[in-house]
Amino acid sequence: MSVFNPRNRLVNFRLSEDEYERLRAACGVHGARSISDFARSAVLRCLAAPPGPLENPQGHLANLGQKVTDLEERVEQLIQLIHAAGLDSQELAAGATVAFLDDQLLAG
Repeated sequence: MSVFNPRNRLVNFRLSEDEYERLRAACGVHGARSISDFARSAVLRCLAAPPGPLENPQGHLANLGQKVTDLEERVEQLIQLIHAAGLDSQELAAGATVAFLDDQLLAG
């Protein structure tokens, strides 16, 4: 521990016997010198990491909703281009419209 950054705060929490045994086993697996070092490292890692989708479900859902909306708009554009070109499903299946649609999407 550095003299310039003394650790003078104490955090205390309770664990069940099972939780304690799992914590102790994890310390050994991860090569921690002590339960205290392991717990400190784990907490500081969580504080340093940006929140993921599970930590911010509302933001994640809003982002997914926007992506779905964007996809719906693009599919609608493709449908309109296909109808404007007067193409049928056989031509689409044969791939005859790929170049046409590429040109239209790039132009629009």
